[in-house]
Amino acid sequence: MSEIVDTAESAPVPPLPEPARPPAAVDLSPLFILMSIGLLVGIVLERPKIWYTVNDASRWNTIYYLVQHGTYEFLPLSREQLPKWANRPSPAKDPDPADPGNVPVLWTIDMIRVDGKLCSPKPPLLPTVLAGVAWITQKVSGCTFQDNPRVIVRTILIVAQVIPLAIGLVLLRRHVFRITESPFARNFAMAAAAFGTYLTPWSVTLNNHVIAACTGMIAVDAFVRIWYDERREWYWFALAAFFAAFTAATELPAGLLMVVVLAGLLIRDRRRTLGVGLIAAAVPIAAALYTNYLVTGGIKPAYMSKNVKGGFYDYPGSYWNDPQGIDNIKEPKSVYLGNLVIGHDGFFSLTPILLVSLLGIGSQIGRPGDRRLLAAVTLAMTAIVIAVYVVKTSDYGGGCQGYRWLFWLLPLWLLFLPVGAEWMDRVGGRVILYWLLAISIFSVGYALDNPWTNSWLRTLFNQAGWIDY
Repeated sequence: MSEIVDTAESAPVPPLPEPARPPAAVDLSPLFILMSIGLLVGIVLERPKIWYTVNDASRWNTIYYLVQHGTYEFLPLSREQLPKWANRPSPAKDPDPADPGNVPVLWTIDMIRVDGKLCSPKPPLLPTVLAGVAWITQKVSGCTFQDNPRVIVRTILIVAQVIPLAIGLVLLRRHVFRITESPFARNFAMAAAAFGTYLTPWSVTLNNHVIAACTGMIAVDAFVRIWYDERREWYWFALAAFFAAFTAATELPAGLLMVVVLAGLLIRDRRRTLGVGLIAAAVPIAAALYTNYLVTGGIKPAYMSKNVKGGFYDYPGSYWNDPQGIDNIKEPKSVYLGNLVIGHDGFFSLTPILLVSLLGIGSQIGRPGDRRLLAAVTLAMTAIVIAVYVVKTSDYGGGCQGYRWLFWLLPLWLLFLPVGAEWMDRVGGRVILYWLLAISIFSVGYALDNPWTNSWLRTLFNQAGWIDY
């Protein structure tokens, strides 16, 4: 009998196909940053004239008088000396000391009088720096602040508002990518940072809040490298200390951040902190005190004399002798606190995406981890700042959208947003996340044209008859 050969055994076996790889996650964060910055640059460039309100007019006036006249004083210029774009209430009249509102080139109520001279009560360091930007722009472009301010105004807004926001977003992205591996949480957090906080619309107007938020982010980034990454190069100490101090000089309550950063640096490396950090911090603090001395003759901020008889705000014709509307609210402090947290000016009601950050902060505090201390410090600083403003103020920051005095804390809150977003994603909460982001983006969009107006929630409260301001 012949042998039967099993040909199946000798046939070559085809290789198994490789398992399908999951599609690579798409990082949308660069697109979000570019879209946000492009939108802001477009808004700044399309404005046909100086866009201002009584608050930022105080800074624009300071910049103008420094560049054109070399003084912090709002000089009573005659009709012939006025620039074409001046906006006095009575431009046909020469200024009268008895009518201070008709003195500065841009009308404002935000003025003080020091030794008979009108000037801005704003901390003068920032306007001084921006006057330098304006002076350089004049020399480079050939356009003068007197005759053609549009180039100078646009340059200042892009250099001092939009570019710092871009830097802050890029630095924030680094920390978002470190704190979570979830592609969804990463993209969601960066979308919220680019489009879901008031830092975005406030970047189209001259203010100190966006700058303070971004310089604070630089300080925190350098501090985290030292505290968590064990970096000991001298320049990280210089960056952390300098920008923490500059943030404090720009936004006075951010002195809390400066104290925390310098204390942390001392704990980590006393020699580098004393040899480098304190020297770096002294530069903006000394500059702030010196410029304040040039304006007021002392080192105390002009704000401290508000509501003080015989103080800088108390002079004939001063608006602050008889403030009106929102500047003269007499609400119970409990109502004020409720409104600035969850009411018509609410930190959480206008931008509810920050509730996700609060969830992330709580989760970090509630478990051991390398971010536990940072989360606790963020929450503590926020609580302290809110408590101080509830005691000391009653006007919600004036006619504006969002409680602007908390804006410098936003980068710290955004650090923990991906933690909260990742947790909600795991428990099936994406729909809730999208709704929170949508409401926040709506608030931002409502403020883009002019953040120095009532928010949509404050408007609703007013129309419902719940408030009269």
